[in-house]
Amino acid sequence: MMPLNNRKILIHFIVIIIVVTMYDVMLHSLLTIVHLAFEWFELALEHLIEHLFHTDRKQGQIIVFYLLCFMALGGCYLLWRVLPVFYHWLKNRLLAIGREYQLYLASYWEQLSSAQKIKCVTSFTVSVSFIALFAFS
Repeated sequence: MMPLNNRKILIHFIVIIIVVTMYDVMLHSLLTIVHLAFEWFELALEHLIEHLFHTDRKQGQIIVFYLLCFMALGGCYLLWRVLPVFYHWLKNRLLAIGREYQLYLASYWEQLSSAQKIKCVTSFTVSVSFIALFAFS
């Protein structure tokens, strides 16, 4: 049975590979869904304003446009207020994860025998050499 930490790393690796290989399809699908949802929201808001305020279509569209501009400005203001706090939280979290991973690797390295350490260093050196060969040839 695989330890829980290794299983989490494997799952993260698989998710990253899927995102990297299919980012264009997922991004296009996500943007299409967001666009359709926005259009439905805009149409519903326009019909609601036309019905409540007894306006014609052009006046309803103008009112909806300015409402959406106001909502976008409000969202930008909230993002401006929250973004620095989120940045500091994310930075601290990533540094903590990095420290934890470094400690894990250091303890793993200490547990290896000399032969296993030589195998790890050799594998790493060969891997970097092949990457350099394929990247720069």
